[in-house]
Amino acid sequence: MKKRQKMVDLRDYVPAGKIWPEWLINLGERFLGFHALNVAHAHIEDDWDEGSTENFFKLACKYLHLHYDLEGLENIPAEGPCVIVSNHPHGMSDGLMFGDIAMKVRSDVRIIVNEFLDCVRGMRPYEIKVDVYGGDKAKRANMQSMKHILQWLREGHCILVFPSGSAASYSGQDKRVIDDPWQTNIAGIIRKTNSTVVPMHISGQTGKLFQLVTMFAKKHRASLLPREIKRDGRMRHSIRIGKAIPPSAFGMLKDDAALSDYLRLNTMLLRYPSKGGTNQTCERKMAPIEPGEDAEILSQEMAALPEDALCYANDKTGLQVYAVTAEQIPHMLHEIGVQREITFRAVGEGSGSACDLDDFDRHYVHLVMWDSKKKALAGAYRFGRTDMILDKLGAKGIYNSMFFDFSDKFLDFARGGLELGRAFITKSYQRHPASLDTLWMGLGRYLVAHPQYRYLYGTVSISNEYTALSRSLILSYLKSNRMHPELQYEVKAKFPPRDMDLLSEDARLLPTALEDPRLLPILVSKIEPDGKGIPVLLRQYMRLGGMIAAFSIDHDFGDTMDCLVIVEPGTIDTRLRQRYMGISD
Repeated sequence: MKKRQKMVDLRDYVPAGKIWPEWLINLGERFLGFHALNVAHAHIEDDWDEGSTENFFKLACKYLHLHYDLEGLENIPAEGPCVIVSNHPHGMSDGLMFGDIAMKVRSDVRIIVNEFLDCVRGMRPYEIKVDVYGGDKAKRANMQSMKHILQWLREGHCILVFPSGSAASYSGQDKRVIDDPWQTNIAGIIRKTNSTVVPMHISGQTGKLFQLVTMFAKKHRASLLPREIKRDGRMRHSIRIGKAIPPSAFGMLKDDAALSDYLRLNTMLLRYPSKGGTNQTCERKMAPIEPGEDAEILSQEMAALPEDALCYANDKTGLQVYAVTAEQIPHMLHEIGVQREITFRAVGEGSGSACDLDDFDRHYVHLVMWDSKKKALAGAYRFGRTDMILDKLGAKGIYNSMFFDFSDKFLDFARGGLELGRAFITKSYQRHPASLDTLWMGLGRYLVAHPQYRYLYGTVSISNEYTALSRSLILSYLKSNRMHPELQYEVKAKFPPRDMDLLSEDARLLPTALEDPRLLPILVSKIEPDGKGIPVLLRQYMRLGGMIAAFSIDHDFGDTMDCLVIVEPGTIDTRLRQRYMGISD
């Protein structure tokens, strides 16, 4: 290897460096990592002189011993305007690995770098330089850089960027190293250019010395970046690339700050394990499901119901919704128990019994959706008239008292409401667009006929078929966006979820990143291997303005996570009130 000009010379970074003795400069450069960086860059230039066609990033990773495991490379589009955003846990090595990965897919990349990386000669053809520490002069220079970025993207090329602008720092609030705030101007550029965004996450963090300098003299930590590269070369990094975010998603985010938080959230979610749910229903002993009832017997039973039991009928679909007691439907009640078990087992839940019926079914009202044309059960709900239950059985007569402790204040509130639960749509009707709507139309008409019931409350379940990450995201989202301002303090879960929340710095993003509730199912669908969104019933409760009082784990029902939801029909959107209750304000 022939002698070359140093890429980084310590003399340029210390006062009166030109007069320092050579041995002291060499010692300093080895301690700070400058020597290793200079040697690696010399090797790269030697390779090019010898005719190598490998790009700079690939050679840099080779000679600096930067090794990584990569997942999701196929998510980077091969053409079109694209912005790849990443967290910034280390420093210079992030940019080198970042560039190496992007260049595996496309050659038209530019990486946004800070002023220190500008000294890396081999990177200059690929870089757009910004000054993250400077003053007014730096701002003017950065304006030119932003124009360059806009032009590059409008020409259909790819930009690599660390929106935090600098390596992650220790947060006293979070008690861990986290990314610095992401700059919203990147989000503005993404909007202006209609670029596809690809999130990427790099594992790890900087060393303790770097963090110590960051805490007390952040502007001077750049000299330690080469030392960090040496440290990064002694470990193997895990890098995950998420699914592309199309420009169509940006319209649901009200401003650049919201978009920036959304992109950061997508990036940070990649650090969590992507394993599926534990699906513990497979480990439990499951009894063979009992045979269902004869269709003709069910038809005769439904035809014999009194006229006032019919809440709603759709003549076009043939679906009818009845509100009946257990005594009125002995055969249909058994069919409900059979179909419940079949439906719940299919999503990783289920009681494990041959027929899913319990003691509460005897004193609850059953909302039965019957297909009068096909003579089949299409779905059902059950609800408890809380005032009657409390007067006759006390709080123990409420199904959810098995999972939650209710204060007297909550019970006073609940007395004016119906406790909903055990909802299901049979498999044949789950893809029928009118099924859930029809069931709710029946419930709405029942409320109109019984105005003493002003509230609805009950649990919606998140089964163990969802990945641990999806369950954590849903839980953290509901905690940050959907908790009932008063009643959340009046309910205590007997089996609360443990260690399921997102990390604090990620949870803080949720109110702005997912302010539009339509974004939650989109994000969940990106996480789930089969692409499913949030449970249909949870989505329905959210449409109706439902608020959460508490969460509990049902260990006897496949470790399902139950969310206790409260809906106040009087506050439902006028259009939905008209649809489900047949009334308007």
